[in-house]
Amino acid sequence: MEWALTFAAFVIGSVFGYVGHSVLSRNSKDKSQNKQLEQTQLELSQYKQEVSDHCDEHDKQLAELTSLITKVNQKWNTSASTLTSTAADTATSEPKLIDNHSASIDSAYTKKAPSI
Repeated sequence: MEWALTFAAFVIGSVFGYVGHSVLSRNSKDKSQNKQLEQTQLELSQYKQEVSDHCDEHDKQLAELTSLITKVNQKWNTSASTLTSTAADTATSEPKLIDNHSASIDSAYTKKAPSI
C-alpha cells in the first residue's frame, strides 16, 4: 500500500509541477512579449517623429521655394513692363541718324536673298 501512496504522490506532484511550470513560463513569455511590445512601440514613435520632422522640413523648403518663385515672377513682370514701356518710348521717338560709313560696311557683309 505504501508504494501506491508513493506513486499517487508522485503523479500528483508531477501534475502540480507541470501546471506550475506552465504558469511560470507563460508569465515569463508574457513579460518578454510585453517588453518586446514596448520596444516596438518606442521604435514606432521614434519613426513617427522622424517622419514628422522630415515633413516639417519639406514644408519649410517648399514655402521658401514658393517665396523665391514669387519674387522671380515679380521681378520678371517689373522688367517686362519696364522694357515694353522703353520700347514703346523709342518707337514713338524720332529715328536716329545712321553713320553712312558703318552702314556701307554692314551692307557689304550682308547679302540679300534673291527675289522670287
